[in-house]
Amino acid sequence: MLDTCVDGARVAVENIKRAAASPLGIFIYAALSGMIGIVILVVFFSMVFPGSTLLVILPVFISFNAAAGGYGIVDKGGCDFPWLKVSLIVISGLLAATGCFSIIVLFPWEATTIGIHFLLGSLAALVFSFFGAWLGAKSKKVKRTSQP
Repeated sequence: MLDTCVDGARVAVENIKRAAASPLGIFIYAALSGMIGIVILVVFFSMVFPGSTLLVILPVFISFNAAAGGYGIVDKGGCDFPWLKVSLIVISGLLAATGCFSIIVLFPWEATTIGIHFLLGSLAALVFSFFGAWLGAKSKKVKRTSQP
């Protein structure tokens, strides 16, 4: 009985590992980790700063998580990740939307100025996701050349 449970758990873990190693799994991991990171940062800093200040520093949160997402895609998926540019653009849009949505939820009275901040967040996310992917590619290249 116990062997059956252990074997079933082992099969489940292998299936999860296989799904996470697929291009879709890598994309979902990078997007979700960035979205959760933005929400955590916005919620934490909403206790310290007022909503108007948080709107000003929101592109910093978005760009940091976008760079981490771009780096994560290239680090886990390699430089030949399928649809890399499209994936980075989609992650940038998701992260900008997550940041603006979290501001709207936490500070609904600040929603009148959210358009320009969504645009700034989107541009920052787009630039820094490609920057993170570039850093990931350079890191992989350095690791490859430094190995004997």
